[in-house]
Amino acid sequence: MEKSNVKAQSSLILQIVSCIILFVVIGCSKSGDDNSGDDDPQVMVPTISSISPTSGTIGTEVTISGNNFSGTSNENEVSFNGTAANVKSATSTQLVVNVPDNATSGAVSLVVDGETATGPSFTVIEANASLCDTNEIFDNTTWPDIAPGNEIDYVVQCAISVKGNALLTIEPGVIIAFEGEESGIYTSEGGGLKAIGTSNDPIIFKGTSENKGVWKGVYFGSNHPENRLEYVSVMHAGRTASGQSGEKGAVQLSRDEDSSAEIVNCTIENNDGYGLFITDESELKEFSENTITNNEDAPVGLFFNQLGALDGASDYQGNGKDYIEVWENVIEDDEVSMALVNVPYRFVQSTRYDIKNNLNIEPGNILEFTSGAGFRLGEAASDCSNASGSLNATGNMANPITFRGVTSGIGTWLGIGFNSSSPNNKLIYCQISGGGSDGIYNASTFAANITLQCDSRVTIQNTTISESGEFGIYVLDDDAELEDFQENTLSDNELAPVWLHLPQVNQLDPATSYANGNGRTYIQVEGDAVTDADLVIKKLDVPYRIDTDLSGRETYVEKAITIEAGTILEFETGAGLVLGSPGVDCIPTTGSLNAQGTMEESIIFRGASEGQGTWLGIGINSSSSENLFTYCEIIGGGAEQMYNAGGQGNIVMTCGANLTLQNSSVKDSGGWGIDFVQGSNNLSQSGNTYANNASGNIASN
Repeated sequence: MEKSNVKAQSSLILQIVSCIILFVVIGCSKSGDDNSGDDDPQVMVPTISSISPTSGTIGTEVTISGNNFSGTSNENEVSFNGTAANVKSATSTQLVVNVPDNATSGAVSLVVDGETATGPSFTVIEANASLCDTNEIFDNTTWPDIAPGNEIDYVVQCAISVKGNALLTIEPGVIIAFEGEESGIYTSEGGGLKAIGTSNDPIIFKGTSENKGVWKGVYFGSNHPENRLEYVSVMHAGRTASGQSGEKGAVQLSRDEDSSAEIVNCTIENNDGYGLFITDESELKEFSENTITNNEDAPVGLFFNQLGALDGASDYQGNGKDYIEVWENVIEDDEVSMALVNVPYRFVQSTRYDIKNNLNIEPGNILEFTSGAGFRLGEAASDCSNASGSLNATGNMANPITFRGVTSGIGTWLGIGFNSSSPNNKLIYCQISGGGSDGIYNASTFAANITLQCDSRVTIQNTTISESGEFGIYVLDDDAELEDFQENTLSDNELAPVWLHLPQVNQLDPATSYANGNGRTYIQVEGDAVTDADLVIKKLDVPYRIDTDLSGRETYVEKAITIEAGTILEFETGAGLVLGSPGVDCIPTTGSLNAQGTMEESIIFRGASEGQGTWLGIGINSSSSENLFTYCEIIGGGAEQMYNAGGQGNIVMTCGANLTLQNSSVKDSGGWGIDFVQGSNNLSQSGNTYANNASGNIASN
């Protein structure tokens, strides 16, 4: 018994030791596996970076891009929202499959070697017909509404081109889904597109997804008489630029050949680029009551000569650029009328927009100009050739017309130039600000908000002219005329409110405000001779600042000048008023100078600079009884000799001159207060005062 027990115990101990050894061996083996894992094959996890396209019908070919795919087609398990698809070709980075039957919209997934990748969603489009088998249409064709309700009737993944005088008619209720960078409908070579829906049954052109720029658009490149979109919605277009306009846009009228179309009661929204683009040779025959909104660019891009195409009943708001974008062109062949729209018109090219026909602007419109842009009536090269065309901007008190820079501030755009004598040139109830960045005509010496040259005419009334880079108004030529200039405000211009020639000062209006905020608080006057017509110089709220004429000479007067009480005339060095001929002093003249102030409102003649002898003075070579100074102040003349025969003073009389001087002040002359030359002059004076005249008060006669 004892031996048997000992033997049993020995066997038990042996079993325990064997188990311990086994566990140690297994443990070591596992430890060794952990340290030598690099010897096993590494599992590569696939990833999907993109799919193209992202939507389409059953059977659409889809390219899946990514990494760690199998190069063997059947080792890649692709599904569309859980529905398996066959892989046509495979590389490690790209798979090509077709959308399988019964697929539904959802994520695209991939399984490789048991590892799963999930990619973007694919939208499955249910449509009744695909139209790209016959993408060129040469015969009259109708696309009917073949699917009920809001189902898609047709899918277009190509360029549908209507040619050869054929007409494509799309019936009410048709829904077309487009996909692809060239997909769209195009007319050319006489082909036409007639898509006329109804308010209850509109036609819809949309993308296969709701992203902007899924397809290209609808382009009219023909003059077919039935080109028309009515009650049509155009969405998700603008994928690539037109080869003709070079611009992205949902609906376009092309440039390479004349094209025409009608667009009525349409909605153009959620597109890349412009909603509508109209090239310069096109004709938008009818455009009314459309909505163009939520497009990436401006609602409409068009050329200057096409401004009259738009209507005021359409809605243009809510786009990436909330303005009508206007490209440079010439208004020449047809008169243009700008309808009041609910966004500004913006002139986006840095050049002069030339007007050679009539441009009419409705009240309430806002016109914005980029730097270097402006309106110019007349020829560019030969400035004073006969010019046609007109600009009629007639607003009203409640709805003024605004001309301004894209950038606010002084001198940010060119301004408006008139070289036209049309009676239709009108700026009435306008707000013109920020022009005058540069001269608008070749002959322009200065810049201004408004420039008149040659024999131009313009009526300006109830208009604000402000923030010019130089002058508010610049009357370049002495033949130009400010007609019916009334009740305007010229303020905050960098230089003077007005620059003009002395014979034109009677065109200015006393009820106009010239005094506020201008860099030069005076009317700047070039001292041209007064030889053609009598002149009335009216009292304004600022002085007249008179310079020499263009040759640097004083102003010669051979007509009657009348100066209103309260008027202030300031003279630059070398300037003055001289009645008589500059060549032969004693030729009789018919000119006269009548300046009748009052005790409350004297008339002032003074130098631009204070002091003795800072300007030439007043010369009288006229025996007219109209030569009368009453309640005047004549200060600082007598800078140098007046006539060839002599004379230096505030007033110089010669050749039998006649003058009545009453209740006036004569002082600070660089010579005499009153000087006489060549005898027989008649001075009648009373109640005058004299002071600080360098040579004396009154010389011997």
